[in-house]
Amino acid sequence: MHPGLFHNSWDRTLKHLDLPDHHPHALRHKWATVPLSNGVPIHEVSRWMGHSSIKITVDRYGHLALDGSERCRQVIEATFGVHMLSGFPAPRVPGAELVPA
Repeated sequence: MHPGLFHNSWDRTLKHLDLPDHHPHALRHKWATVPLSNGVPIHEVSRWMGHSSIKITVDRYGHLALDGSERCRQVIEATFGVHMLSGFPAPRVPGAELVPA
């Protein structure tokens, strides 16, 4: 394959479609960014990206993944939020006072 064939074709296509000048790798980065920013587990994105190790994904995109406590809060709120907001007191859970808020 001719060394510049892909990039020349890419550049011509962007110009023909009147699209902003982006490197092809920017599309891959965007593809990883959107699911991670919306709660898809990082190990799934790593697998889809074809990374040989999750460490590669974490090093590059880890800051975009929701941390475990935030994701847990979202799940609990989505599941029990209606009941929690209904005016009824939360049920007493033995030992709950030992867990920092």
